[in-house]
Amino acid sequence: MLFAFANPAFAEYRISPGDTLEVTALSIPGFKQEAMVGVDGTVMVPLLGDVPAAGQTVSELRKTLQKALPAKAVRQRSAEGKESIAVIEPDEIGVRIAKYQPVYLSGDVTKQGEHPFHPGMTVRQAVALAGGYNLLRFRMENPVVESANLRAEYDAVWASIARESANVWRLKAVVAAARADKGAPAGTEAPPNVPPSRATVAQKLAEQQLRVQMADIGKEKDHLQRALVRAQGQLVSLTEQQAKEKEGVTADADEYDAVRALFQRGAVVTTRLTDARRAVLLSSTRALQTTVQVAQLERDKGELTRKLERVDDQQALDAMEKLQVSEDNLTALRSRLNSINDKLVYTGALRTQLLSGNRVRASIAVFRSNKSAPSTIDAAEDAELQPGDVVEVVLKPDPALRGIGDGTGQN
Repeated sequence: MLFAFANPAFAEYRISPGDTLEVTALSIPGFKQEAMVGVDGTVMVPLLGDVPAAGQTVSELRKTLQKALPAKAVRQRSAEGKESIAVIEPDEIGVRIAKYQPVYLSGDVTKQGEHPFHPGMTVRQAVALAGGYNLLRFRMENPVVESANLRAEYDAVWASIARESANVWRLKAVVAAARADKGAPAGTEAPPNVPPSRATVAQKLAEQQLRVQMADIGKEKDHLQRALVRAQGQLVSLTEQQAKEKEGVTADADEYDAVRALFQRGAVVTTRLTDARRAVLLSSTRALQTTVQVAQLERDKGELTRKLERVDDQQALDAMEKLQVSEDNLTALRSRLNSINDKLVYTGALRTQLLSGNRVRASIAVFRSNKSAPSTIDAAEDAELQPGDVVEVVLKPDPALRGIGDGTGQN
């Protein structure tokens, strides 16, 4: 609701910091002093110094000065250099407000900042002093050009959302496949929350990436399985070899014991005993090497088994980490899209009104520092202002034209 200020009684206006006062003496034409009321509420008056002024009316301040300045003799010098004595009578003292606090304008006006105030000033007059409404102040570009730029940005963000949504869909499929220990799901639905026409290309690309990724996972698992089968075969062969070599070691040891017994009885020569000992050492060495190979193959087999088990787990972990990032990106992109959409609505309406020549509606708020507490008032253009008021102007498109020409419809 618009509020029209009551016409302030400037005869009863209370002096405030920032006002400039003029003090004169009728009997002395050259006696004139202008001084601004300071933030402490005092004003500098000749012959008196700092005098409290804030909160008083002009008539009250005049009476204060008359009481403080009884008949006063003042020495003055003429243009010819002659000195004379003039007496200031209290009833000759005059006080007026030479300049009021300025008013301040912000928002959609051409020249923001402070502007001089005069009694009876209306919002319309203050806006005129500020150069009038500025429909384009909030943009460096014309709304027609800005709408085109925003539309291009809008389409680019939609494309990014489609790609990110498809990526989220692909990563969820990878996680689901890893958990189910199956191949790639045959999902053909478009990523959610994306217009089908915008999602088609991104979805097809995501499906291709998913097939390639799942095929790669399958190849890796097949490779590990084949390696595991080979390791198992080698392990079986070496285990059999190990058993035979253990039997050979036992046989060689028995042979050595028999030869040594014969040697002790003198039935065989030394070389025969040496050959038997060498045979035991060789068979023991081969058995030990085979045992080491069996142990190594068992470790390799265990590592291959673990790698095979971790293929799906690792893919799921990687996909979940990337999924978190993609979902965060998707949230940011949707927020950005909403922001662009709001700008498109606004600039589209402004563009329509510029092209049609329609007036925009000005929303005017006046911030006033009252003695008790500051207040904010919705004002009309013909509302009268008071010194020190801060006027904020916001131009709004006609609600009937909102959305016209914004071009935000989804394809």
